[in-house]
Amino acid sequence: MELIKKLRETTGSGMLDCKKALAENNDDLDAAVKWLREKGILKAQKKQDRETNEGVISFYNHETSLNSFSLCKIKCETDFVAKNEDFLSFANQLTKAIHESDNIKPQGNFDDIGSISFNEKDLNSALTELISKIGENIQIISYKKYHSENSIFINYLHNKYNSSCSKIASVVEISTNDTKKASEISDDLKVIAMQVSAMKPMGLNEDSIDPKVLDDEKDIILKQIENTPDDKKEQIVKGKLNKFIKENTLMGQALITDPKNTVANYVSDLSKSNNLDLNITSMDLYTI
Repeated sequence: MELIKKLRETTGSGMLDCKKALAENNDDLDAAVKWLREKGILKAQKKQDRETNEGVISFYNHETSLNSFSLCKIKCETDFVAKNEDFLSFANQLTKAIHESDNIKPQGNFDDIGSISFNEKDLNSALTELISKIGENIQIISYKKYHSENSIFINYLHNKYNSSCSKIASVVEISTNDTKKASEISDDLKVIAMQVSAMKPMGLNEDSIDPKVLDDEKDIILKQIENTPDDKKEQIVKGKLNKFIKENTLMGQALITDPKNTVANYVSDLSKSNNLDLNITSMDLYTI
């Protein structure tokens, strides 16, 4: 075990790789390092500096529950690898392990899931092995575990590679007085998650938009109408700012399936017709 530990510290390779390298070379440390290099395992360490512009948002348990599921954002270098079965399998297994782990924070990044293991391997070993096998840098960017007793989470996956992985994904939390009944109209609510993916609102409503964004927009409007008489400027700024807020907030946006309606009115109508309290309390958009 001492030799394995030393080889891991020297090379950064996974435990199983180090164990095999030593076994193949009669516990000769230098020969084991050479063996790892020849097998291409050390190359994985070098690849970890390369830029990643593709990848997936991976979900687990989202098809089973609207109250409890998890997702993980994992990046790679090319779209070719993002479609690779080994990469997709790794993404699904990792997200499952995240969902089933009780010893990690509800959300975080790679540094917060170092204790996770799957397929009898620790995360670092599994990741290094995958990088070596596929030949590209792979990075675990972030994860989030969704769970609530008083809300349902509506998810939408766009540009899917399989039923659990996509390039764009959104999750909308809807609080309600009856989660079971609300779940029964999840198909009607799905359009709201689709709205987030398609229209990319800045926030739920005006209160959730950064005041600086509104101040900057106001400055832009004032520059655009600098030749307008002063007595008309205030009304024009107010009108244009209201238009900006409607177009960039989820509740104010025109519904993608019915542009004459707004998201706010759509949710209100669903609440009334189903005798439910439905309130959108949060939204998350994930993109690669």
